[in-house]
Amino acid sequence: MSVLAVLLVLAACALNTAAVHHRTKRVHDPKGYVYHLHSITHPYMTNGMTIPNWDFYGSTVVTDDYIRLTPDRQSRRGSLWNTVPFNPPGDEEYPGFEINLQFRVHGQGTRLFGDGMAVWYTKDRALEGPVFGNQDKFIGMGVFFDTYSNLHQGHSQYISVMFGDGMLSYDHDSDGGASRVAGCPIRFRSTADDDHPVYARIVYQNNLLRVYIDADDDGGWPECFIVRRVYLPRNYYFGLTAATGDLADNHDVISMKVSEPSGMSQAEREEVKRRIEEDMKREAESGGSKVPVDPQYGDEVTKGNAGDNDDSNTLTIAAVIIVLVIVAVAGYFVFVKTKKDTRKFDF
Repeated sequence: MSVLAVLLVLAACALNTAAVHHRTKRVHDPKGYVYHLHSITHPYMTNGMTIPNWDFYGSTVVTDDYIRLTPDRQSRRGSLWNTVPFNPPGDEEYPGFEINLQFRVHGQGTRLFGDGMAVWYTKDRALEGPVFGNQDKFIGMGVFFDTYSNLHQGHSQYISVMFGDGMLSYDHDSDGGASRVAGCPIRFRSTADDDHPVYARIVYQNNLLRVYIDADDDGGWPECFIVRRVYLPRNYYFGLTAATGDLADNHDVISMKVSEPSGMSQAEREEVKRRIEEDMKREAESGGSKVPVDPQYGDEVTKGNAGDNDDSNTLTIAAVIIVLVIVAVAGYFVFVKTKKDTRKFDF
């Protein structure tokens, strides 16, 4: 191959890589207006030793490339709290917002690790406590990225949401228990073979909370869960916390951008409408007192907000596919054997 041909191939590869990087970056960037007072991006410290509009506490360390809430060490708590309450223009009592979070959870542990991190929108701020580094009996919303199941005594990566009224307590022994409104099992922790950032989209709009996770860094946004009848008032604070116990991990925040919620496509609106109708039907069938059973723990959640998860449907479809594959393979072997037996009588 000539030198010119080699250079052309290298140039094509470089252009393709740049295009992929640009496409991925564009997909992960928020589409709505970004509230810079409530966002944190690189460079973090632009005026010395502080982060504009943010305070950090505990074991949190700010580096050039990330903000580490906890190191891979036992019994650590770290937090990062916005100093400006969320009060966007307008007169909505429950204004919408969208959080685009880029983060990494990683460490030396290969079988056991913990405990996890959380994204907060709460009335109070910077109050250290046992719920992933934040206070218990909070008022507002907490989205939890849990890497260890106390109930099952093992690693179980699970994302869930809880809405606190100041009296409701987070039950650590049952990983949230009845206080958890909705959630989804998904592997978001990085490994040595898969060491890329993870992206989360938390969208609150028209009293509807939608959470999407891109754990593969491919620009896709698989849905984690949808919750309706959510009422989050203005003048609460955004925050990020993490904690380790007997087990540990690095919990790194790369960026968090708070923006106006991006609009849904027609397909998304139809899917959300279908999900809400199914949810309302299940509530009516259960007398309106209970919402669907959590697919991982089997807890009957009795809160007013209704979560939804399609894992049971996914498992059913998977089981049907496995059965069809087995039947197809068995049929193939029967066909081959019959064909061989038939050839014995060919003249």
